[in-house]
Amino acid sequence: MDYLFDPSTLAAATAADDATRADQLSVDDIGCKYRLRPLCLTDYALGYLDLLSQLTVTGSVTQQMYANTFDAMRNNSGTYYIIVIEDTEENCIVATGSLTIEKKFIHQCGQRGRIEDIVVHSNCRGKRFGKIVVQRLIALSRVLNCYKISLECKDSNVNWYSSMGFVREPGNSNYMQIRSYLFQLIAFCYSYTPTRNVN
Repeated sequence: MDYLFDPSTLAAATAADDATRADQLSVDDIGCKYRLRPLCLTDYALGYLDLLSQLTVTGSVTQQMYANTFDAMRNNSGTYYIIVIEDTEENCIVATGSLTIEKKFIHQCGQRGRIEDIVVHSNCRGKRFGKIVVQRLIALSRVLNCYKISLECKDSNVNWYSSMGFVREPGNSNYMQIRSYLFQLIAFCYSYTPTRNVN
């Protein structure tokens, strides 16, 4: 398969974490038809973008656009780690999450990890897939020697992430952003459904 990153990196992270933490979940605990692995180039056909659309607006992404972005991420080695859970019987992606590595000059030119885009397919929620994905991304950040990992989440998800070790830093829990008006317009266009008056 054409993976985004070397599967042995994920395997090493999983093995190291399983050996040291008793609370780790495994895809094997859920069922043998599910497989945890790095994102593949062919996952476009397995509904990866459809899954992401359950989290946020994806826009109209063609297979060529997906392939171009995939190649750009893969060529930026050591930066993008996207993992998925595949339903091998239904041939579809049912969960995903990403870890992005930022290289820093601080902390002796250390690395910081950011966890994003955690989503589980609506038909598979309640199976603890989300926790499996987040735990594996945390494990990846450890084998990649990140001095810190962080994420942004909705207030309603704070307790869930806290259960996996994330904490709010006192005096430093503000999240600020500037959004592009262009992407806000795109999001509006894809969410707007025109209605007709029937007289």
